[in-house]
Amino acid sequence: MLLEIFNFYLQGLLMSVIMVTLSGGVWLFYRAGKRLDKTLKERQAALYDTLMMALVSMPILSFAFMAIIIMIKA
Repeated sequence: MLLEIFNFYLQGLLMSVIMVTLSGGVWLFYRAGKRLDKTLKERQAALYDTLMMALVSMPILSFAFMAIIIMIKA
């Protein structure tokens, strides 16, 4: 049972990594396309903010995806 839960968590973690990476990339390309950041420091700050938001949201989303996977499998 513990192994199954760990498997569901790893699947959720993989899904959250993919989703957060894609959404962060889209957000950075949107900012670059609209030229919202004029200086190098502003671009670097936007990149750091995106990375920090990704690192914070990945574990939370992995549990959410794990719950969805468990509900689908049940």
